[in-house]
Amino acid sequence: MNLPAKMDVEKDTLRQMHCEFNPLSRCDGSVMYSQGATGLIGAVLGPIEVKTQNLSIDGSYLECNYRPKAGLPQVIDRIREAAIRDVLELALLSEAHPRSKMSVQIQELEDRGSIDACAVNCACLAMLIGGLPLKYSFAAVHAIINEQGEYVLDPDQSETQHQRASFTFAFDSVEGNLLLVRTKGSFKIAQFNDIECLCRAASAEIFQFYRSQVAKYHGRSEATAKNET
Repeated sequence: MNLPAKMDVEKDTLRQMHCEFNPLSRCDGSVMYSQGATGLIGAVLGPIEVKTQNLSIDGSYLECNYRPKAGLPQVIDRIREAAIRDVLELALLSEAHPRSKMSVQIQELEDRGSIDACAVNCACLAMLIGGLPLKYSFAAVHAIINEQGEYVLDPDQSETQHQRASFTFAFDSVEGNLLLVRTKGSFKIAQFNDIECLCRAASAEIFQFYRSQVAKYHGRSEATAKNET
């Protein structure tokens, strides 16, 4: 990963990614996605019938639900759900199916760090494999600044216990525009810019993972998938 030399980076690599397509049968598309020890399962349905109160002649209605590993959703889960929905609404080509509903369900299996970014990536893969119309694919990356002031990309649970600030960015695959920015803690503007650069570079690896996995699923070569993206 090509990064400015001035950066004080402790870890600049993503944890290993794995996915399994269509582990569920009663949906249009599903994926079991893991990044390191963090795992989620995502499912999509659509276009399907929409209730009258949500009907729009200009586009489809997007339903997005996030479920924690156990128990009822708490405030933090609702905040995460809203962030995922914001990204999906930007990426979804809702005009393709007016007067209908698109449903995206994300179930947390294990949270061992960077759960927000992993949930966004899981949703993207589920929408791709489910055939929902998208303007572009998207990828999210999480990073932190630890107590020593070093940058840590895609931290695990143990690393997040010693953080000074945390950042989650989501980028689109076409122009690299920012779709989501979430920050917590104290940091300088220069550190924010460094972290954005670090996460943007890492997002290219996630997009490559999307291409290789979808191409493998459809039995095509990675070169063909890259040319069609």
